[in-house]
Amino acid sequence: MTYEEAIELVGAEFELRHHTSVTKAIRTGRTLDGCNGFTIILYNKGDKVILTDIGNTKDVFDEVPKEEWEELCKTHGFEFLNWSIVRDFTGLQDVYDYIDFLDVVADKYCPLDEM
Repeated sequence: MTYEEAIELVGAEFELRHHTSVTKAIRTGRTLDGCNGFTIILYNKGDKVILTDIGNTKDVFDEVPKEEWEELCKTHGFEFLNWSIVRDFTGLQDVYDYIDFLDVVADKYCPLDEM
C-alpha cells in the first residue's frame, strides 16, 4: 500500500492532521491519562507505511523500563523501536489495533479508578 492510499483509507475514518512532509497525525479524541492524547502517526518510510507514536507514550509513562515496554509491545503485536511503539500499516484494522493497545497501556499505567 502506498502512503497516499493509506492517507485516503485512514482519512475516511479519522481526522488527519499534517505533521511533517512524510507524516500525518491521526486524531482519536482519546487520552492516555486525561491530559495527554493518543499519538498515532501515519509515517511514510518510502518502502512501507508504519504507525508510530514517535515516543510520546513512553514520555507520558516515563517510569516504565525499556524491557517492560519491549515485552508489552511484543505481547500485543507491536515493536518497541527507538523508544517508539511501531507497527507496519497494512490496513485500517492496524489503526484500530493501535488504539486498542494504547487503551491497554492507559489502563495499565493510569487506571481510572486511581484518579
